[in-house]
Amino acid sequence: MKTTERPTLQDFHIEGVRHINPSDALEALQNGEAVMIDVREMDEVKLESIPLDRVLNHPMSVIMDRLPYIIKEQDIILACPGGVRSSKVAILLIQHGYNRVASLDGGLRTWKTLGMPFDSNLSQGGCGCNWNSPTKTSKSILLSKTNKNIVNGLDLKHLKLI
Repeated sequence: MKTTERPTLQDFHIEGVRHINPSDALEALQNGEAVMIDVREMDEVKLESIPLDRVLNHPMSVIMDRLPYIIKEQDIILACPGGVRSSKVAILLIQHGYNRVASLDGGLRTWKTLGMPFDSNLSQGGCGCNWNSPTKTSKSILLSKTNKNIVNGLDLKHLKLI
């Protein structure tokens, strides 16, 4: 597995953590040379994931409980959105005797930007609330002619933020 001592696609770095660029990581996964451990939490993985066989999810919040299930004698690529969590988990694994560990340089944001395999359940653009869906756009916001504080029948003047 081709790694570097310092990241080139992200600013965050912890001394002693090796990094692998997305192209080399994909090649190592496709050739069966490494496994990728996605350290994001389950709710993040449900929204976006990497559709490859050698990608596992062991969230950072439970990684210590998962150590018995992670083989030390294999090349491990750790991934998270930007390379911060994966670098922190890398140093933790190194401290527990995992010597063949690298953090995905630039994280999954860079992975996606470079067009690497990625599945997403997020809506395209916006907040994901489907505001531009046909059912929403067919309804316009109705302002009361007599009271500008009333929108779609709601009195916004007395609306409280919680």
